[in-house]
Amino acid sequence: MRHRVWLIALLNLNCGAGLPSPPRTAHPVSAFVSVPYPPPAALAETVPPRPDRQGVVWLDGEWIFRADSYVWRRGGWVVAPPEGRFAAWQTRYRKDGRLELASSSWYDANARPLPFIEPIAPAVTPPNELTSEVQTGR
Repeated sequence: MRHRVWLIALLNLNCGAGLPSPPRTAHPVSAFVSVPYPPPAALAETVPPRPDRQGVVWLDGEWIFRADSYVWRRGGWVVAPPEGRFAAWQTRYRKDGRLELASSSWYDANARPLPFIEPIAPAVTPPNELTSEVQTGR
């Protein structure tokens, strides 16, 4: 019985560990654009092994709005920019009922947007799913 208690405690400690994430910030008001409908539920992705590099953090995949529909952008391991802060995608409703979306972005210390960072180790699709980057949310 005593061994079971220790095993359960050890498993709980290991299961609580999360992926390293970047320092966070909020989107400026200018980052929000009107969209006609909310994004679908997130797609499943498999996390590849963490690259052995300094400053690597995990970013989840997300739906981004392009032209007239949502397109999936895979997550992955990225090297965080020095002094960069990350704002995850966010939706909000305006008082007049319009829906707005701000895609995930990096910002500097003065809240200026930084260039998009390509993952050095992108997420992979589970073997039983098709999650093409051109797959839309419709």
